[in-house]
Amino acid sequence: MNRCPRVTALFAGVLLLAGCASLPPERGYQQTRELIAQQRKLPPDWRPWEAESDLMPVPGRPMSVDDAVNIAFWRSPKLRAELTLLGFARADLEDARRIANPGFDYLRLSAADGRQLTRGLSLGLTELLMRSARQRLAEAELERVQLTVAAAVLALVTEVEVTWFQSVSADQVARMRELVADTARRSAELAQRFFDAGNISPLQLAQERAAAAMAGIEATRAAAEALRMRHALAVLIGVPSSAEWTTQSELPAPRAPNYGVEALMDLAMTQRLDLAAARRAVANREDALGVTQRWRWLGELELGYEREREAGGERLKGPGLGLEIPIFNQGQGELARARAELAQARAELDALLINVDSQARLGIETLRVTESIAERYRTTVVPQRESILEGTQAEWNFMLVGVFELLLAKQEEYDAYQEYLEAVRDYWIARAELRGAVGGRLPDDDLPLQPGVGVEAILPAAEGSMDHSHHGHHGQQGDPPSGDPPQSSNDQSHQHHHHQDQGAQR
Repeated sequence: MNRCPRVTALFAGVLLLAGCASLPPERGYQQTRELIAQQRKLPPDWRPWEAESDLMPVPGRPMSVDDAVNIAFWRSPKLRAELTLLGFARADLEDARRIANPGFDYLRLSAADGRQLTRGLSLGLTELLMRSARQRLAEAELERVQLTVAAAVLALVTEVEVTWFQSVSADQVARMRELVADTARRSAELAQRFFDAGNISPLQLAQERAAAAMAGIEATRAAAEALRMRHALAVLIGVPSSAEWTTQSELPAPRAPNYGVEALMDLAMTQRLDLAAARRAVANREDALGVTQRWRWLGELELGYEREREAGGERLKGPGLGLEIPIFNQGQGELARARAELAQARAELDALLINVDSQARLGIETLRVTESIAERYRTTVVPQRESILEGTQAEWNFMLVGVFELLLAKQEEYDAYQEYLEAVRDYWIARAELRGAVGGRLPDDDLPLQPGVGVEAILPAAEGSMDHSHHGHHGQQGDPPSGDPPQSSNDQSHQHHHHQDQGAQR
């Protein structure tokens, strides 16, 4: 009976089975996009699996935090690097859906009475038998990678938001410190003129100069920090720091959270994509262990067909079968590896559950603390420092305190302004990190934002306090007119009383 047609039909069927079409180009990418879109709004037409299109331009208006996130979606190299993990998982799935190519053997031997030709076709059956299990595991692994990549993208969004808040705050502090340095410089120049007129001592002049120098150092330090944060934001979102772009100038006012830890824990357990990825990893390892146990006795299995022509002209043909006998290696190593990988996945899941619980509980407490600190600075510390400076200024005008006490009061007022701005920054950083801790939106994200107290409200007070630096100049802006000599101290005190009386009448 001729078995050649049967063997040929078997090979043809196997080749047809293995010749599957390629994966759709959006497989993996579209699912990841949908996972991200469940947690936050995505830029329109964001299709990372398609050919690279023109990068999103930087808006001409001051960049909001949402603008920075949208730019990062299109331009961030770090985000694009995370998306490449999908390509690797897709490649593994492509390989799992196919079996190894068949092999062709050709042998030619020469003898005195002729030549012997041997031709053979072989195909490994082990991969064919395990193809369904391998494909199932590869598809599950792609689903895990989708969750992992989506979680990494959301973590990058949190990083962009935190860096944006830091950059805006650094710009606010730099602008405030620059004005303080400028007014301190003008105050020192005015002190020089009073010293030249004999109205202040060398010690007072030295103190004014030292204060101006320190204010200049603080301004330089604040400008350097603002530049550093600008570079950090530029690298993160993928735009040149030298390009002409700016961020918004103020942060919104903090608001007290109106939700508790338990509500956040429920959100974290349902929204955290890295937690879902860890659970998927455990399920994948359990499935892989089952496959390993089921097929551990199966070695290499090969089906072949040969045709041979002897030197004397005789032709031989027929099928062949190669089977690996599991005598020495019975899959013990693969089985131990599968068990270890499952134990590792379970340990990582347990560690992540503990970490999520800690992040959510610590995050809500941090948010409450930072909101309370910012509110106390706004309602108590800053007004008190302003009141202390006004009182110290009045005592200095009456020569009840020295210039050192006045300069100290000024410095403490400026420090209070800066600490308030930084407290607002800390609140929004804590809020962004809490959003990352729960894996998505917070319950009050849709509430309208209220404007905060920005530099525009703080700087006039700082500028006015710096101009109140010498006897008789309470409320006076800048230097006296050019060519006019400074007033004597008696005249200055008289002018100060006149200003106070006018203020009391108002």
